Amino acid sequence: MSIALCVGAFVPVFIPGLGVALRPGLPLMIAVFLVNAFAQLDLRHARQEFARPLRLLTATGWVMLAVPTLFWATLNVVGRERFDPGFVLALSLQAGAAPIMATPAVALVLGLEVTFPVLLLLTTMSIQPFTAPFLVSWVAGTAIPIDSFILGRNLFVMVGGSALAAAALRLWLGRSRLETYRHELAGINLIVFALFGLAMFDGVVIRMFSEPLLLLGLSAVAFIVALGSLGIAMAMPRAMGRDEAFIAGFATGHRNVGLMAAAQYGSSLPELTWLYFALAQLPIYLTPQIIRAIASARGSVLERLPADE
Repeated sequence: MSIALCVGAFVPVFIPGLGVALRPGLPLMIAVFLVNAFAQLDLRHARQEFARPLRLLTATGWVMLAVPTLFWATLNVVGRERFDPGFVLALSLQAGAAPIMATPAVALVLGLEVTFPVLLLLTTMSIQPFTAPFLVSWVAGTAIPIDSFILGRNLFVMVGGSALAAAALRLWLGRSRLETYRHELAGINLIVFALFGLAMFDGVVIRMFSEPLLLLGLSAVAFIVALGSLGIAMAMPRAMGRDEAFIAGFATGHRNVGLMAAAQYGSSLPELTWLYFALAQLPIYLTPQIIRAIASARGSVLERLPADE
């Protein structure tokens, strides 16, 4: 995936306009990601989590409300008029997004049990078409008009349609054949991700030289949201459990802005919104590396949290 990210960043330098030309295909790219992820979800161990629904509900509420509340409060205090409308729109769409689909995979890489992140992802994705229109409008305020109905409808069609397609794929192939074809499915994801990178990163490298301070500022916001959400959640593990707090923090700060961009694309997103969404991909790849570096230097980061009561 890192290779695909680099391809997406640098190819537009040599083929100007290619990324913009690919953007109308963004909904299809996101649909491929969703179908692939839903088809490979393993819910065999979900029963034990449903037996203790409070921590799942707590984590869901935290993931869906922490960032929107923070953005809303910040924009109210500082004033939305002080920011470019494209940036306010980007924050608003990010606030309404569910976690990235790779959340269970990140948990697996870090040695955590994956049932809880799978259920958290399913829960947040299921309610997103209903919560996102309200949250996006709430954060954006009156300065940025949001067509809540169209946003909710598009999210419902994309998420619901992908879930149905994934269910049909599971019935057709079966779990064993899906496992057999996992490398082929991963290859499809890699190809689509390269195209996704082209669409998202168009112009980023060029603007790195022409507007370096802008890119540094947007990148800083993306990392503050990602690492800040993780740090705050990890400081309060007793409400959910240590591992669950970590996953909730990661899910809170790493949100599926690509899906929101696809759902809102009919409104022709401003270039600054695209730029922020592109730079928001950086913490997704670097945060696990930062965590592993901290764990290597100081021992497991989760062991430094207070024990569950």
